[in-house]
Formats: sequence, structure tokens, C-alpha cells
Amino acid sequence: MNVVWRKEWINEYESPWSVFEKLALVNLADRNEILQIFGSAHVKDIKHYIGDKQRELIQLNGFHLERLHQTLDFNLQEHNFKNIQSLIGPFSELYSSWEHWFHRELHWCSRCMEGGYHSWLHQFKLLDECAFHDLKLNNTCPNCRSTVPFLLSNRQLEHAFQCKCGYAFANFHMSSWNEWRAPDQMNPAVLRWVQANQANMKISNMHSKWIIHAQHCNLKRLVMDGPEEIKLFNSEETFHRQDYFSKRFQKDLLQVTSNAVQQVVDRLLQSTLKSHRHCITQLMELRKSNETIEFPEICPYAYAYVFWRKSLLKKEHFYGFDSLRISLISDDVAPLLVRELLEYFSDQVVNYQMKIRRCIDMGGLSWILEKLVLQFCENFFCAWMEIAGKRSKEVSVPSWKEIENMRDQSFPDVAFKYNFDESSSSSSIEYYHLQNREPLLNNKCNCPNQYETAKQDIQTMISYTPQKVAMLNMSNPSDEHQILQKIVERYVKKLSF
Repeated sequence: MNVVWRKEWINEYESPWSVFEKLALVNLADRNEILQIFGSAHVKDIKHYIGDKQRELIQLNGFHLERLHQTLDFNLQEHNFKNIQSLIGPFSELYSSWEHWFHRELHWCSRCMEGGYHSWLHQFKLLDECAFHDLKLNNTCPNCRSTVPFLLSNRQLEHAFQCKCGYAFANFHMSSWNEWRAPDQMNPAVLRWVQANQANMKISNMHSKWIIHAQHCNLKRLVMDGPEEIKLFNSEETFHRQDYFSKRFQKDLLQVTSNAVQQVVDRLLQSTLKSHRHCITQLMELRKSNETIEFPEICPYAYAYVFWRKSLLKKEHFYGFDSLRISLISDDVAPLLVRELLEYFSDQVVNYQMKIRRCIDMGGLSWILEKLVLQFCENFFCAWMEIAGKRSKEVSVPSWKEIENMRDQSFPDVAFKYNFDESSSSSSIEYYHLQNREPLLNNKCNCPNQYETAKQDIQTMISYTPQKVAMLNMSNPSDEHQILQKIVERYVKKLSF
């Protein structure tokens, strides 16, 4: 096949996705045909299905790079490397592979796509807006709502720049090459970041390290905002690498996160929940006036607290008899819902400390974990309050998948910059909170137990937890107790996840 191509059609920061779409358009070629032409020897030997691993566009592992270079008169692999490093340079050691930093599904800007242009900046997880037009990026087809894999693949695409449903991401024809163009201006904050990384690409700074999570960081805010707090550390107690995996060390870390949860609980009980302790008691002890009546209406504040706590700590049941000491959380209880995220940050801190100091500084590690837990717990409680009004009236709870989405939305966008002063063996950590500070709670809910008489009524109510009702039915079997047991089980099932 005689390939039609001009290297001028490839623009700065452009991804291979739009390069291959343009190649398909001007040559009237199918994407599988392009892969057969430029595929590696291994790909050419595959007789049937060619998997995604051979179609990936980050390292171009499935391509014959020399043939691709000769035909395009352009080194696409080197182009990829420079663009990716200009984005992730300061973070490159946080993950073992580049894939963590880029979306698996195509993210694009409609304005850029009009010029036949798709950029690595669109795929970068730390940007949710176009770096050139400041528009929200698309990640599903506007017509059929399907996602498009970031691969050289026909899976969700028909003709070049066209979804299988017929929707055109851009309207081009064979001679549209003169309409292909890249944006001429980049967001100043993003440009500062990219240019700084390009200048420092060959410089290794061991004495400073950014610690972020790819899904919980906002690049524009990171560049524009100063640190919210800077903490200095002159560590007196240090540990060796093997200590990190010891039971004692892990228990100390558990205590740090437990104490942080406790701080949030105490704040809530002294502020938002101060007038709703009796409501929490009622819900956690499943209290009602007698066996024959329905359970009373749930207070939204009690609902939010009880199910926030249950999901945060991954408790099996929301009910129990510890409601009178709700401000107490045992030493071995931690925010298990975000355990993997906390372990990620912990591992990154320890890896850097070991590389630069060959020992672990517990002070810096504890401070970072405390910051994360405090901010997440507050955000997560607000997320529960947002749904508490409607859900408490329905006597329903979200699915576990919905709770995981609440978790992901609640985990804060943050960054930590760890600095080490070799001359004094001291260190500092800069904390960047990359979200707008908002009041803890914006929405007000109506409590059904706000009057003093209702509070007094709760004190006289009887607890009907499943365990208590089961024991009652065993000690005094009767039709009434069997009916009561079924009623309680049905009620609890409505509030289970």
C-alpha cells in the first residue's frame, strides 16, 4: 500500500489517536489495515484476534517503529515520550507505568476535534478541561453515550472520526487536510507546568518530591495555588525499612488514622449533630414505642451519621448498643473504605524517605495520613447528608457501587511536596488542598424529633434489634413474636448494604 502522508499534519502535544484517524481518512483505510501495515513482526504473525495490548498508543508496543518512522517521516515514539514526560515528569516515580496517568477511554475537546486534533493533554487524568479552550472534556459519544477506547481499534468507531452509531466527532472528507490545525494558545497554568518540566527533563532533584494520586489531583490548581500549610520536621524517632511491615509499626499507623476519624466524630457531635444524639440512639438501637407499631421516621442527621460511620469503617451492621458512647472509636478501628488510597500515599512517603535518608520518619508520614483522613471524612459525611433527606424518608440506602462513587468523589484533590535539607537532616512537607473551601454543610434537613417531647419519648422507647427480638422469640415463642421478628428483619434489610 502506497501511504499518503505529510509530517506537517502532526502537531505539538498531539496523540497518536488523531494521527492514525487522519491516516485512515486520507488513505481510505481501516484501522486494522493500518495495524497490519505498521504492526510489529509479532502482530503480523497473529492470524486471528489482535488484542488491546498490541493496539495501545502510549508506548506503541505493537508497532514496527522503524517502518512507522520512515513512512510518517516523523518519530512518533520519541514524540510520545517527550509529551508524556512534559506532563508527568515530577511524578514519574509514583507509578511503575505511564498507563496510570492517562484515561483508558478517549477524552476529547469538541473544539479541538473540529481541527482533527486530539492531545495527550486531553487524556491526562490531572486535567478535566481542555488545556487550550478551558472546556469540559467529553468521554462518551453525545449520541449513544458509549465510550471509545484510547487504542487503534474499530471497537466503537466506524469511519475516521466517527462513532459506530453514526455520530461524527468531526466532519472531514479526503481533501480536508487543509482544515487540520492545532490550537494556538494553551492555558497559562498548564503551559507553565509543561515548559518547566521540559526544562528540567534532564535534571534529577533528589531533595524534593511531589506525592499525589493520579485520580485525586487538579493540575491547574497545583500550578496556581500556594501551599495551604507547611510543616517542618526534625525527626527524633526513625525506623528501618523492615520496621514498616512490623505489627507494631502498622498498629501505630492504624492509631493515627483512628485518631483522625475520632477528631471528625468529635467535631460533628459538638456541631452538626449536637442536637441529634437522641436521634442517633433511636436509629442505632432500633427503638420504637411497642411491638405492634411501625418504626418511627428516621432523622436525616442520624441517618447520615450512622451510615457514614458504617460505610467508612466497613461495619457489618448499622445497629448496635454502642450509641450512648458514639464518640468512642476503639483503637483497632480504621477508615477501611479508603485503606488502599492511604496505603498508596504511605508507600510513596516511605519509598522517598528510604531513598533520601535510608530510614523512615514517622512524624512526616503520620502528618500526611492525618490530613488525608480528616479531609476525606468531612467530605464523605457531607456526601451522606446530601442524600439523607430523601433516603431517610424512603427508608432506603444506596448500593455499594453508589457508595464507592461517593467515596471517590469525596476523597480530596491534594498534593504534598516533600522537601529534604541534607545539611541539617531536617525536612518539610508542603500541603496543597486543591479544592475550594466550602462550609461543611450547605443543606438543612428537618429533624422529626426536634421538640423536647420527642426527645423524652425516645428515652422511654424499647430497643428491637434483630438479636434482641431473636432471643425474645426463643425464650417466649409466639405468633406475635414471629411476626415481630419478620418485621424487624424486613426493616433492617431495607437499610443494609
